[in-house]
Amino acid sequence: MRLGINGWRLCGSRTGVSRYLLNVIRHWTPDVASRFTRITLYTPRPIDRREMPLPPNIDEQVLASDWPMLVWENARLAPASRDDILFCPSYSRPLFTRSRTVVATHDTVYHVRPELFPWSVRAGYRQLYDWSDRHATLIITDGEAVKEDIVRFCRVPASKIRVTYLAPAACFSPIGDRAELNGVRDRHVGNVPFFLYVGKMSGRRSLPHLLEAFAVFKRRAPSPHRLLLVGLNPQNLDLQRMSRALGIADDVRRSGYVDDADLNRLYNAAEAFVMPSVYETSSLPVMEAQAAGLPVICIQTPGMHEITGGAALQIPTLDASLLADAMLQLSTDTALRAQLATDGLRNAARFSWQRCSTETLAVLEEAADL
Repeated sequence: MRLGINGWRLCGSRTGVSRYLLNVIRHWTPDVASRFTRITLYTPRPIDRREMPLPPNIDEQVLASDWPMLVWENARLAPASRDDILFCPSYSRPLFTRSRTVVATHDTVYHVRPELFPWSVRAGYRQLYDWSDRHATLIITDGEAVKEDIVRFCRVPASKIRVTYLAPAACFSPIGDRAELNGVRDRHVGNVPFFLYVGKMSGRRSLPHLLEAFAVFKRRAPSPHRLLLVGLNPQNLDLQRMSRALGIADDVRRSGYVDDADLNRLYNAAEAFVMPSVYETSSLPVMEAQAAGLPVICIQTPGMHEITGGAALQIPTLDASLLADAMLQLSTDTALRAQLATDGLRNAARFSWQRCSTETLAVLEEAADL
């Protein structure tokens, strides 16, 4: 039996779906994935297997192209695949394929917060993603909260959806070396305490609201704290202009993509992690922060409660004043920070990529039997 994998996401920065896919398939060793006689990872460009070590039974087939993923998966991947099962880790499947398909749908934000996207994106992506869910053999998603959203918005029966929880990578863990942490702090923000945000800087993650909340925090409690934003800015949000308008330009720092080792140092050096998104069914940065022992501030949503186990400082709604209050509380209450760190570490231990990988493989094998 042959398994094909859409590996387009592995050819870009290792964020989001790329992290998910790599952590899942790296565990599919010959003894674990023995039911599949051939596993083919399809990519538009060769990947560096020294940087992304994969089991020897996973072959790579390069379908060379500079096309966007949706064009590539229909024009190149679909005609090339002769697999029994095609694993599509990023919301969509080809419109025409000979294979049974398993689609990973990580959220339904286009339905829940359509105002965050232009009409053209809502009309195109939302329709394609819904169609992919309805025509997939099985669907994989990251939690019970998003499973309920898929059923409600995409008109998909719950019986074809399987939950496999994501996990923080093993490299995210507490660091006891203060000199190491002081070094990463000095490089990114200077010798001051700081709040940390990690993720794409997009409208759905409410970065303007985070900047506004940080400005309120600075007015209420003059302090040396700074805010560090780490991640890509695909929508080119003018965060510098926003910061200047709010009077906090000197206290906001930005960094693009950082590797896992440096990111773990930042999680350990920060005072708290802030996730201002009002729709986040699962979040690798939140899970990574907890695994590193960093207290988390987030919005109280079913998805965030599910993955944090309640071990976070949750505010009921996205409001700059409430978010500033939470930042002020954590900046002054060392006992609360210590308790959230301990509870977060305990919660993070519930999740593992080994388990996610095993459960994902079981779903693919189940799809083959349907």
